[in-house]
Amino acid sequence: MKDLEFWSKRRFKNRSIKIDPGGVEIPVPDDVVLCDFCKERITEFPVAVYLGNALCNRCLKQVKKDMEEEQCRE
Repeated sequence: MKDLEFWSKRRFKNRSIKIDPGGVEIPVPDDVVLCDFCKERITEFPVAVYLGNALCNRCLKQVKKDMEEEQCRE
């Protein structure tokens, strides 16, 4: 998986999320990392990040499986 990265805990520091188009940002605690696919809390580091999306181990396995199946179809 060419676009797969593994981020350390340090990469998740000082994050924020925009809650509306007006630009209001809310800080995200450094120790809160959620899977962008299933929203499960991720507590083990490094965290797999695919195309900017944090993945729990279960979703990472599924993404890898889906990509392998796609490659077989080509």
